[in-house]
Amino acid sequence: MTDLNQNEIIAFNPQDTQLDLTEDILAAANRRVAQLDQIVTLALKRTNENDWVDQQGKPYLTSSGAEKIGRLFGVNWRNIKSEKIISSDEQGQFYFYEYSGEFTLGRDIITAVGTCSQKDAFFSKSKEGTKPLSEIDETNIRKAAYSNMVVNGVTRILGIRNLTWDQVKAAGIDQSKAPKVTYDKKSQSENKISQAQFNRFYAIYQKSGKSEQDVSAFISKFNIKDPHDLLVKNYDEVINWLEGK
Repeated sequence: MTDLNQNEIIAFNPQDTQLDLTEDILAAANRRVAQLDQIVTLALKRTNENDWVDQQGKPYLTSSGAEKIGRLFGVNWRNIKSEKIISSDEQGQFYFYEYSGEFTLGRDIITAVGTCSQKDAFFSKSKEGTKPLSEIDETNIRKAAYSNMVVNGVTRILGIRNLTWDQVKAAGIDQSKAPKVTYDKKSQSENKISQAQFNRFYAIYQKSGKSEQDVSAFISKFNIKDPHDLLVKNYDEVINWLEGK
């Protein structure tokens, strides 16, 4: 007679359980890869050549492009914090701004950071050398730190960092039409603007409301057609014109 009060013991094969779990993980990973591939394709198609910089042969997404992509996928950023940090090195004391925020996409959430230093060539260099503190616009440094945070947050949460030009061109972006940044010694010897100075020029140009034709017409007075060929001595004049000063 069977004892109805006796608990039935069911034996599981540990190996079978482990295999089932592994298969579930692999299936989920494959679905995730397919989703990420679609995200990359759709994200890149939302941008154009003005949202990219060809930096030493690698594509770099600007803050304008990151904002477009973020809006497309419903990426949100919140709990934004900023801090001015005082530091020092062998050349003396300096400050930098650090922005941090939480970036969300569905149930995913990450924390992203963006910084910009008073010593960045963007802001601290002029044709005479290093600018004194009184001549550096601290507001621009804060804005650059915030923009860097947005780019880092959007690209990280969507998984579109470290892209190649082949991936970007597959979305219809023409590499030859993107602003180009180089570090060649010839440009340095000719006192042409640096990569950081060009990036600053490009960021201000995007917010200025001026067209490419406007810029081409203005820089033609310096006998050049490409802003990359600007000389350091003419740089401040172009920036002031873009800012309406």
